[in-house]
Amino acid sequence: MTGPSSSRWPIVVMAIGSGILAAGAVGKAPPAVSLLREEYSLGLVYAGWILSVLSALGMVAGTGFGTLADRLGPRTVLLGGLWIQAIAGTLAVLSESASTLLITRLLEGAGFLAVAVSAPGIIFAASSSGVRVWSLGLWSINVPVGISLAMIFAALTLETIGWRGVWLFYVVLISALAILGHQILPRERGFASREPSTTSPMPVLRRLGPWLLAGSFIAYTMMWISIMAWLPTYLINHRGLVSGTASLLSAAVVAANVPGNLLGTWLLRRRWSGGTIVALSSIGMGLSTYIVFSGQFGDVLRYGFCMVFSFVGGLLPAAILGTSRLHAPDSQRIGTVNGMIIQGSHLGQFVGPPVVAMIVTIHGQWQDVRWFMVGCALVALILAVALHRIERRQAWPE
Repeated sequence: MTGPSSSRWPIVVMAIGSGILAAGAVGKAPPAVSLLREEYSLGLVYAGWILSVLSALGMVAGTGFGTLADRLGPRTVLLGGLWIQAIAGTLAVLSESASTLLITRLLEGAGFLAVAVSAPGIIFAASSSGVRVWSLGLWSINVPVGISLAMIFAALTLETIGWRGVWLFYVVLISALAILGHQILPRERGFASREPSTTSPMPVLRRLGPWLLAGSFIAYTMMWISIMAWLPTYLINHRGLVSGTASLLSAAVVAANVPGNLLGTWLLRRRWSGGTIVALSSIGMGLSTYIVFSGQFGDVLRYGFCMVFSFVGGLLPAAILGTSRLHAPDSQRIGTVNGMIIQGSHLGQFVGPPVVAMIVTIHGQWQDVRWFMVGCALVALILAVALHRIERRQAWPE
C-alpha cells in the first residue's frame, strides 16, 4: 500500500488512461451509425441496440465483476479488460454481418466493465490518503474524455478510413496500453489478488448507500448517454449537417462534461456532500433537457443548453465516484461498490438510447422525449435527498 505521504501518479495516470481508452468503445459508435445503417440496412431501433448493447453485460453483472476485481485483484481484471476490448475490436473489423457486430459490441462492453470496476481500486491503492478524494474524483473524467476524443477522431477520419479503420486504430492503442500496464502495474497487496473469504459482497449489498449511488447513475446515464448517442443522428437527419460537423458538435457537448467533473471534485474537496452535489446536478439536467427538447426555442439556444446539460451533469459522476469508498464497509470491497455503480450506469446506457428511439418512432417527433428526461432527473433528485441523509450520519474518511 501507498504510504501516508506519497502517491504513485504514473499508476494513477495509467488507470485513468485505461478508462479513457475503454470508454472509446462508447464514443466511436455514434458518429458511425449512419455508415453502419447503410452497410447493414439497419432500422433506427436496431441501430440503438448497436449503440447500447455493450452495456448489456454490465447491466446484469456489474456487481459480480466488482467482486471479481476484489478477489483477483484490480491489476488482473484491468489488464484482462483491455485485452478483451482489443480482441473484440479485431473481430468487429473482420465482421460481415450486423449480428456479429452486435456480439463484438457485447464483448467490448465486458472489457469496458472490467476496466471500470478495477481502475478505482488501483487509484485508491496508489494514492495517499490526503489526495484520494481528488484522484477518485478525477477518475470520473474517463468517460466524457474517452467518448469525446473517440467522437472527434471518428469525425475526422470516418470518410477516409471508414468505421473499420477507426475500430482498428483503437485496437492498436488499447493493445499498446495493455502491454505497458503489464510493466508498470505492481503485483503487491492492494493491486493483486486477496483472500476470497475477505471479499464477500454481502456487507455491501446490505447497505443502502451503494443502492442509492447505483440508482442515481441509472437516472443520469439514461439521460446523458441518450443525448450523446442520438445527437449526431439528429443533427444529420433533421438539421442537414454533414457527418463530420455533426460529430464535432456532439463531441463538444460530451467534452463539456469534463469541467463539470472537475467542479464536482473541487466541491468534494470543499467538503460538500455527495448527495448535495447530485441534487444540484439533477435540477440542472432536468431544466436543461426541458429546453433542449422543446420546439419553442431556436437551434442555437437548444444547442447551448445541450452544453449546459452536459456540464451540470458532470457534477454527478464526480460526486458518486468520489464518495464511493464512503459507502464501502472496508477498503477490500471498493470494487464491489464500484461494480454496483457501474451496473447502474450500464443499465441506464442499455435502456436509454432504445427508449428514446422508440419514443421518437411512435410519436414521430423528438419533443416528446423531454418528459422522459425530466422524469429521470426527478428520480435522481429524490435519490440525492436520501443519499444526503445517509452521508450526514457517516464520518468523512481520509
